[in-house]
Amino acid sequence: MTITGGLARAGRIAASLSIILVFGAVLIGPIDTAAAQSSPAKRTPAQGAGGTQAITAQMRNAIALTRGGKIDAGYAQLNAALDAADKLDDAQFVMEQYFDATAALRAVKRDDLAEKLFARAFQSKAAAQSPPGNADVLLMYAILTSDHARIAEAVPLYMKAIAAFNAYWGEGSEESLIANDKLAVALSANGSAASATNLGRHNFERSEKALGPDHRTTAKLANNYADMLREIGAPAKALELDLFAIEKRVKRYGENHLNTLVTVNNAGQDFLNLGRFDDARRYFRRHRAIATVLAPKDPSFAGQADAWLFYTDMLATGDAAMPPADLERLEAIVANETNFADFLRIKAAGLAAGKREQRGERDAGMRLRETALAISTRAFTAQHPLSFEIKLGIATALIATDPNRAARAFTALDREMFDWMKREVGTSGDRAVAEAIRAHADHLLFAFGRFATGAGSSVAQPAFAAAVLRWKTLGGGDATALRQLETQTAGKDEETAALLRAALRLNGEKQELFSSGNIDDWARSVWQRQDAAEKALNKRLDATGVKLPQDPIRPSQLLAPQEAVINYFITRQWKADRQSKEPLSATVLYAIVESATSEPRVVDLGDPGRMVDTGVRTEIARLRTTQAVAPDPDDRALDSKGRFQNLRARLFAPLEPLLKDKTTLYVVPDGFLFAVPFSLLPGADGGLLEDRTTIRMLTSPDALIAIHARETLDRTGAMLLAGGIEYGQPGPMPLPGTKTEIEAIAKLARARGAPVEMLTGRGVSEAVLREAIGKARIAHLATHGFYHDSTASGLDTLWQSGIVLSGAGDSRWPLRDEKDGYLYAFEVMDWDLSGLDLLVLSACETGRGDESFVSGLRGLPTALGIAGARRALLTLWPVADEGTANFTVRFYEHLAEGLTYSDALRQTRRDARDGKVAGARDASVWAAFVLFEG
Repeated sequence: MTITGGLARAGRIAASLSIILVFGAVLIGPIDTAAAQSSPAKRTPAQGAGGTQAITAQMRNAIALTRGGKIDAGYAQLNAALDAADKLDDAQFVMEQYFDATAALRAVKRDDLAEKLFARAFQSKAAAQSPPGNADVLLMYAILTSDHARIAEAVPLYMKAIAAFNAYWGEGSEESLIANDKLAVALSANGSAASATNLGRHNFERSEKALGPDHRTTAKLANNYADMLREIGAPAKALELDLFAIEKRVKRYGENHLNTLVTVNNAGQDFLNLGRFDDARRYFRRHRAIATVLAPKDPSFAGQADAWLFYTDMLATGDAAMPPADLERLEAIVANETNFADFLRIKAAGLAAGKREQRGERDAGMRLRETALAISTRAFTAQHPLSFEIKLGIATALIATDPNRAARAFTALDREMFDWMKREVGTSGDRAVAEAIRAHADHLLFAFGRFATGAGSSVAQPAFAAAVLRWKTLGGGDATALRQLETQTAGKDEETAALLRAALRLNGEKQELFSSGNIDDWARSVWQRQDAAEKALNKRLDATGVKLPQDPIRPSQLLAPQEAVINYFITRQWKADRQSKEPLSATVLYAIVESATSEPRVVDLGDPGRMVDTGVRTEIARLRTTQAVAPDPDDRALDSKGRFQNLRARLFAPLEPLLKDKTTLYVVPDGFLFAVPFSLLPGADGGLLEDRTTIRMLTSPDALIAIHARETLDRTGAMLLAGGIEYGQPGPMPLPGTKTEIEAIAKLARARGAPVEMLTGRGVSEAVLREAIGKARIAHLATHGFYHDSTASGLDTLWQSGIVLSGAGDSRWPLRDEKDGYLYAFEVMDWDLSGLDLLVLSACETGRGDESFVSGLRGLPTALGIAGARRALLTLWPVADEGTANFTVRFYEHLAEGLTYSDALRQTRRDARDGKVAGARDASVWAAFVLFEG
C-alpha cells in the first residue's frame, strides 16, 4: 500500500514472461566478480579531501536548483559536477554522484534527463572498475525503465543489478533481497502476476532463512508479497502474510509507525475482500488510531482510514439502495486522485457504478466503470486482474442496454484473458497462485455462459462455444493447428509429423507442470526441451515451406451429417476465500451441441451438484465396491438402468431436440462427468442409450481432428503385453488371472501374424516398459491401478494415480524413481506414447482423477493424452480379476473381426450383458470400461 498520492505507478504494458522464467534471465553484460569480491563488504563514504569535497558541494547546489524548479540550470550544474567527478580516481565516489544526480531528476519528474545520465554513467571509466555503487545505479535505471512500461528492457537491467548485489554483498544479503523485491514489484505492476508472485515468495522465504523472521526486510518482503497475492485475488494467503508483517513491525517499530499503519491497512483490505466486514472495520479503525498519532506528519492518513471505513459500510449493505448523499461521497473518493489510493478508487467506482445502474442511471454507471478502467490501466496495466475485473463489469452492464455490444465486449475480453492466462498459468510456480489466476477465467466464463443462454443467446452462443473450445485445455488455436498439421503430414512427411508430435507432447507437459505449481529442476528441463522442440519444428517448417493453419478448425467442420458433438462444460463462481470448506458460490453445467449443419447451441443444464441424485450416487458407490467373481443371480443391470434414468433426464434429455437424426455422438466430459458411466444411461425406448446410438468419449474436442485415423486394428502391428507381474514382499495382492489374460490375447495376436512381446514376473520395471512401449502399436498392461483423492493428502493428483509394476512394496512415496515399482501419472506424462493406437490399462480406477480448475480432469487420462496415446481403455472403478480378463479377451476378438476400437468395446459390453462373457455380466464389470480418445 502507498499511503499518499495513490499507487505511484505509471502506465504499463504486459511483460513477455519468456524474459524471466522463475528466477533466471540473460544478463546484459558481465559483472567483474573478482573486483566485486575485493570491494568493501559494506558501503562507506568516499574518502579524500579537496576534489571530493568540492564536487560534493557543487552537487548539492545543483540538486537544490533542480528541486527548486530551475531544471535547466540545475541539469547543467549536475553535468558539470559529474565532469569533475569523472576525472577523479575514486570509482565508488563517482557512482554515488550519478546516483544522487539521477535521483534528483526523478524527484522532479524529469526521467528523460535522468535516463541520459544513466547512459553516461555506464560509459564512464568508474563504471568499468565495477565499484559497489554500480549495483545501486543499475537498480535505479531498471526502476525508471519499468516505470515507463519498458519491462522488456527493464528485466535485464534488474537482473544485472541483482547479480552485482549478489557479487558484492551475497545472495542472501539485505541489499540483494531488496533488489529482487524491486523486480518482483515491477513484474506485478506490468501484469506478470505469476512471475511476480514466484519471485515474491522466493524473496520472502529466503529472507526468513538468511536474515531471520524478525528482520525489518523480512517484514517488508512479506508485505510486498501479500500485495501481489491480493492483486491477483488470493486474499486468504495475503492475510497470513500481512498478519505476520504486523506482528514483526509492531515488535520493531511500535504500533504508531508508518510501516505498521501500511500493513494494518492491508490486512483490513484482506478481510474486506474475504467478506469479513467486522474484521475489516476493526483493522481500518486501528489504521485510524495510528493515523491520529501520526497526524502532525501527514494529516491525510486519518482521512484515508475514514474512506476505507465508509467503503466497507457501503459494500456491506449488499443490494440495498444507497442514499444519494452516500453515493455522492463514494463518487468523491473516485475523483480524489491526490488523497486516495488507486485501489480504493477503483473499488469505489465499481460499487458506485452498480448503485447507479440499480437506480436506472446506466450511462452514469458506465462512466464510472470506464473511469475505473482508466485508473487501473494507468496504475497497473490493461492486462492485469483488476483491469479484467472492470472489463467484465463493463461487458455485463452492457447486456441490459446493447446485447450486440455486450457480445463483442465478452468476446474481446475472452481472447485477451485467454492469452494472458495461458502465459500466466504456464509460468506459475505456486498452486494457490495458479488457482487464483484461473479463478478469473472462471468468473468470465460464468458470466459469459449466463449471457449466452439468456438475453444474448442469439448473438453470444457461437462466441461462447468458441471460448469453451479454447478454455477446455488451455491449448487454444496453437495446439489445434499443430494437431491439424500433424494429421495432414502423418504418413507423407514423417520427419515433420514427428516434430509436430514432440512439440504437442512437450507443450502439454509443460503446461500441466507449471499450472500445478511444480516448479523444480524437472519442470525447467521440460521447458528447455519444449523450447528446443519448437525451434526444431520451426526450422523444419521453414525448410519445407509448410505453414501452420491460421484459422483453427471447428468441430462442425469435422462431422458427418449423422454425427454431433456434445461438449459439456462447467462454469464456476468462486467465493473470495477459495480455501474455505465450501468455496463455490454457484456452478452451472452447459452442453454445447455442434453438428455439420447447424450453429453451436448452448444448453443450460443447471447446477451440476444436483445432477447426480442419491440413487445414482448409491449405484456408483455399489459399482465401485462390487467385485463379483461370478455373475450375481439377481438382475442388477436393470436396477442400474432404473437408477440412471434421472441422470439421463438431466444430462441428456434436454439435448434430444437437437439430436433427433444423429446416430453417433462424440461426448467431451468435464469435471465429475469423466466418472459417469455413459454406457449405463437409459434410452428413450426402454433399452440403453448406446443400444441405438454410438457414443464415443473424447478427452478434448481436438480429438476429432484425427478421430478416424488408425481406428481399426493394424493386423500386423506389434503388441506389447504385460501381466502376471510379481510384486514385492510384502506388497500388493497377486493377480494370477492377468497371466492367463495376456496369454489369451497373445494367442489371438500371433494367429494373425502380429509380433508380440510379453513382459511378466519380475521383468516389468519402468525402464523396461518404457523402452518396449515405444516399439508397439498396441500396449496392454494387466495389473493393479490406483487413484486417491488429492484433497486429504494435499498431493497433486498426478502423484495420486497410476499403475503398479514389478517389485512394488506396500508403502510408497511419490518420486521420480524407475525402481520403486509404481508408475505415476506424473511420470508417464513424460513418455512418448504417440506410436500407440491403443493403450489398455486392465487395472482398477485408471480412468479417475480430480477436476481441474477451469475444466477437464487431472489423472491418468490427462497424462496419457499428453504423452500422445491416441486411445486409452481405462476403468472407472475396481473390477473383478476373472471378469476383467474375459472381457478384454472378447474385446480383442471383436477387433480381430475388423470392428473399430469404439465399436469393439460397444459390442463387448453387449456380449457381457447377454451373459456371453464369463464373470462380466454384472454392470460392475462391463460398465467400468471406458475408451477415452484423443
